[in-house]
Amino acid sequence: MLDFVHSLRALAKLEQVHTDNHVFKLHYKFTACILLFFSLLLTSKQYFGDPIDCKVDIAEKSQVNTFCWTHGTYILLKTQHKKYGLLSGLGTPVPPATPHDQRYPATKTNNNGFIVQKYYQWVCMFFCFQALLFYIPHYLWKTWEAGRMRLLVKDLGGPLVTSNWNNENKMRIVNYLICRKYAHNYYTLRFTLCEILNFCNVFLQIFLTDWLLSGYFITYGYDLLVQTDINPMTLVFPKLAKCEYRFYGMSGSEQNSDALCLLPLNVVNEKLFIFLWFWFLLLAILSAYQMLYRSCMLVSRTIREKMLRARCRYLSQKTTDIIIDNFSYGDLFFLDLLSKNVNPIIYKELILDIANAMADRHIGFDPEVTAIVV
Repeated sequence: MLDFVHSLRALAKLEQVHTDNHVFKLHYKFTACILLFFSLLLTSKQYFGDPIDCKVDIAEKSQVNTFCWTHGTYILLKTQHKKYGLLSGLGTPVPPATPHDQRYPATKTNNNGFIVQKYYQWVCMFFCFQALLFYIPHYLWKTWEAGRMRLLVKDLGGPLVTSNWNNENKMRIVNYLICRKYAHNYYTLRFTLCEILNFCNVFLQIFLTDWLLSGYFITYGYDLLVQTDINPMTLVFPKLAKCEYRFYGMSGSEQNSDALCLLPLNVVNEKLFIFLWFWFLLLAILSAYQMLYRSCMLVSRTIREKMLRARCRYLSQKTTDIIIDNFSYGDLFFLDLLSKNVNPIIYKELILDIANAMADRHIGFDPEVTAIVV
């Protein structure tokens, strides 16, 4: 297990060149790593033992364990009261299913008296599938970006200005930004598409998880905060449940029996899913805020000005105006990414040199030379 945890460090490691934002990183770094770790945790028998352990009166206990794990267990709704304590979920065996009484996974609207749980064996694979979905937008953006920013900035992101920074390198970047003016709109559109995918994926994961838990996940965290006599953790993740199985006796006749099953993994599952409920809620809020910020940047010149002046301090209004007027939103987005990957002093020099290169197009424009005040 420790070897696999160490392998996750490569995915969680922060890159030297940043081509996205912090909210984007929460999707493919933190969330994907957490889901993979959860999947690994649930498959580690060294910590929790077998996933199911049923008490039976026949010798073939391993076969019963396999049967109950594969076909699912059930709990009785009438025993879901706090007064039952650790025995919550148990009760008298229900009669065999009839054509008019099929035991499908129950939802909150059902009144059939019992809940069939069949998600146990799928949780590990489900977490891996979720991690893959969270990683896909990053993979698309990484493919589309194709290392453009890395090739442009190279080693200019250190806290100190390196000896490699000279006028030749400066003009190389300035000429690229001026010659590629209006050419970064498609670049920005692709990144925005990946942000939209992240935003939609969070809600998709919420509904997929709700489907896996038979309709109990959407309000799971809220029900836990305002729980009444029924504990939602016990309702969705019982520690003790029953399983019915049929076998043929010595005379060849069919016999019915039931087993009392202990589900130790549900002690962990209830904590993992309550964490995911609050995390998905927070991630949805942050993703919505990021989409709102991107929309405001697109339609508001004032916000674009404030963004530029926040990245490049002590920039005059005249210099800001010449940059905003000559660069499209896609170019400004690329400049914003550039500011995250180069030294602030270098970035300030680039902005002023771009303004100098455009000065002859604007009569009366005199780019400022601003000293940094300590």
